[in-house]
Amino acid sequence: MAHHGWDSRQLLDQTPLLDASRDGPVDRSTLQDELDISRATAYRWTSSLTDEGLLEQTPTGYQTTGAGCAVADVVSRFERSVAAIDRLEPLLAQISAPEFTRHVHLFADADLHVATPQNPNAPIEPWLEHFASFEHSRSLVVAGCPPKVTEQGIEHARNDVDFEAICTPLALEADRNASKNAFDTIASAEAPALYTHPGLPFTMGIIDDVVIVGGFDDETALPIASVTTDDPEAREWAVDLYRRYKRDADRLDVAEMTAGEP
Repeated sequence: MAHHGWDSRQLLDQTPLLDASRDGPVDRSTLQDELDISRATAYRWTSSLTDEGLLEQTPTGYQTTGAGCAVADVVSRFERSVAAIDRLEPLLAQISAPEFTRHVHLFADADLHVATPQNPNAPIEPWLEHFASFEHSRSLVVAGCPPKVTEQGIEHARNDVDFEAICTPLALEADRNASKNAFDTIASAEAPALYTHPGLPFTMGIIDDVVIVGGFDDETALPIASVTTDDPEAREWAVDLYRRYKRDADRLDVAEMTAGEP
């Protein structure tokens, strides 16, 4: 098999044939009908893909090889990524971290929530919905929490509801400046587990089976856009990302934050 010299554009065009023949041998005439291509095109594609080792000829037709399946999967992920990038542009205008952009295909089918003049709180509505009641909640917090989310946090803290949050020092400072009483109520409660990490890439929540990624304006911290999904692969990615930052996070020390205050 030729490992070098693959024509990427040609592979993109021919991937439908790899998909059509990955579950079992398919003869050339059937491929013509299924893909709506000419006899000459079917011959050219099968010959080219066979020469590249992505397709193999059997007594009953053509079947995609392991390498061909890998190529088809990569192309599928590429196409999903391109579609996601186009649709999620409002969020990507706020988030450029590779931790998200390299996995944007996981959010191709996610629900997008964008702030508008008529509904500036649209991006935080998913947080309010899912954070209202849950069994397990974990969050990365880069910007200060919107007031309505903070209100829910206060209620959970007073009711001894367990939840975790890893916050940047700037987010903690913003929350404390917004309302010292609210901050102290949550931070001093027994149930919430609060951590701090200076290098969080973006705001994200994992609330039960739902993943929420939020984009906030760098200067105003106002919510711009968010996405929500219950895709299992997206949740697995989110859990791995959360655990990675939790390993290097420090437990919030309220006494240390208040040291030196009058």
